[in-house]
Amino acid sequence: MRHADRPDRPDHRPDHGPERPRRLARLRRLAVSAAALPPGVLAAEAGWRIARKGARALEDGRERRAGSRPPLPEPWRPFLLGGVGTRSKVAPSPLELEECLREADAALDGRFTVLGHGPVAMTPEGRGWHQDPVHGFTWPARHHRCLGPVPGLADIKVPWEVGRLQWLAALARAHVYTGDSRYRDGAVDLLRSWAEANPVGSGPNWANAMEAGIRAANLVWSAEILGDPELTALAGGMLRDHGWFILGNLEYTPRLTSNHYLADLVGLVHAGGALRHSAAGRLWLRAGGRQLQREVLGQFYEDGSNFEASTGYHRLSTELALMGLLALRRLGVPVRPEARDRVLSAVEVLSAVTKPDGLLPALGDDDSGLVAGLQSGRNPRDPAPVLAAATVLSGPGPSGRAAQPAPELAQWCGARAGGAGARPRAASFPGAGWYVLADGPYWCLTECGGVGQHGNGGHGHNDTLSFVLCVQGREFVTDPGTGVYTADPELRNLLRATRSHATVEVDGEEQNRIDPRQLFTMGNDDRARVVHTHGDSAGRQVVEAVHDGYRRLGDPVAHRRRFTLDRDGLTVSDTVDCAAGHTLLVSLPLAPGVCAEPRDGHTVLSADDTLVGLAQTAGPELSFRVEEMPWSPAYGRIDTTHVLRATLRVDGPVTWTLRFSLADGARE
Repeated sequence: MRHADRPDRPDHRPDHGPERPRRLARLRRLAVSAAALPPGVLAAEAGWRIARKGARALEDGRERRAGSRPPLPEPWRPFLLGGVGTRSKVAPSPLELEECLREADAALDGRFTVLGHGPVAMTPEGRGWHQDPVHGFTWPARHHRCLGPVPGLADIKVPWEVGRLQWLAALARAHVYTGDSRYRDGAVDLLRSWAEANPVGSGPNWANAMEAGIRAANLVWSAEILGDPELTALAGGMLRDHGWFILGNLEYTPRLTSNHYLADLVGLVHAGGALRHSAAGRLWLRAGGRQLQREVLGQFYEDGSNFEASTGYHRLSTELALMGLLALRRLGVPVRPEARDRVLSAVEVLSAVTKPDGLLPALGDDDSGLVAGLQSGRNPRDPAPVLAAATVLSGPGPSGRAAQPAPELAQWCGARAGGAGARPRAASFPGAGWYVLADGPYWCLTECGGVGQHGNGGHGHNDTLSFVLCVQGREFVTDPGTGVYTADPELRNLLRATRSHATVEVDGEEQNRIDPRQLFTMGNDDRARVVHTHGDSAGRQVVEAVHDGYRRLGDPVAHRRRFTLDRDGLTVSDTVDCAAGHTLLVSLPLAPGVCAEPRDGHTVLSADDTLVGLAQTAGPELSFRVEEMPWSPAYGRIDTTHVLRATLRVDGPVTWTLRFSLADGARE
């Protein structure tokens, strides 16, 4: 086990045999990365690392002085519920109330909702808070920089998810809705148990500042909703520790920041807001608020799309930015208009890329993570609560027909109406390379962007020129999702591989090279770009893009794909430009429940009462076969679906065309 022989402090680590090669490999990777950086960025990176070392030394000293004692009570000043008024104004629907009580009762019983795993039984005391019961693994109570993921053995995201304390907000809400003291007492007892088992800086729940940041937000929300003096005092002491920890362990580099850094800053805003009567709180609030607005402008393109090349992380980053800006507004801290507008643009992107069934497609990674535990039973791919909460920033919509009641999360944020759902429409977001084609019964999202994160590819997949297709509101061609991260590296790499997406693989190679040991990076080879877009008054929409991922082969290969959607269907035309022999693999992952059968020279896809014909209209014959592949609707949950695959051997340039359209006639 990675951590088994490591001491409690990071300063004195024995040089174990297996560690030496890993350190040398890491140093080589750092040297290669450094050589690729411009001199100015390299200098900034070196300066930042020196400053970070000093900050960490100060934080380590503070942690040593704190020892293993629980946090001392700290008074603090509420601020989040001022815009909501009395708690009685929040009126969850019967289903939302049922979900809240279910989550709260489960927490009292030692069962906590963990991403796609659902309720997971844990021992809510001592080392039980460090468990991954899904894989039967427990992390030691050691210094956080001695701990981390254990690839192939367990998933550190399981204790992390429980440690974000969203269940605490469920207990607080359950007490408000029912008046049952069991929920109040359970919240206090469980939080005290968690705090005693997780002194600042010790154990897996302090492995990064992002977890502390999201936890800080949930501490503030839970304490304000519950209004219990004992829990409020305990939360105040924890927030003091969280603020200093986040500041000393910010996940920032001049080269690259991500959703982790956003979460760090949101945590500083919430901890600083609660403790703004102190000099430390004011420091966290000032630093967190300024940097949060700067990061919003840096991580979201001008069109509102996020730079992570992932719809799931677009939703998570949008939720983080939204909760941070709402907290700043409640505190009376000025929000830059351009930051506010950028977040609202990100919300528009969420709405535009939502499928007709109301859920987000699964482009890139999605760890199913949420921010504030203000609505139980949320599907992470359902953006409706975030869309409704964003109306607090944008102001009331146009008057007219009465809108639907706001989802529970949005009500806690101050929204009173959810607004009408967006109709599927064509939209383009060149920043991320996402293009939505929609007309009549057809809806298609095309992925024509790069690997994301400025070429790091931490949450991108090899899905360039892939697409998701819905017909009559039903998904037919799908994206396989994420599965897991470090718990199963082989599955992780399979689900981000080229052949797992609705695109073309050449010679068994990846569009962007993947080192199977590096689970959060990939090569920046494809250089995808859109070369043509067109729309006319008749509803015909065209997107054409090309990528260079295979130009690195001995015989360079370029893949070009043209999408044409009209009221009669979707046409996908591929051109592979090469000068020698290559083996092409064309994949079309099908959504679960979609059946494929050959009929009269073409393929019929059937789901529920909808039949879609898949016909080849040009090019050498593609003989599709049906195979099985993993499909993941949520992080940690793995199902099976079918994929159509065709292998084609070519000796030079080739073009073929496929057509998807509603099939005539009933099922035979």
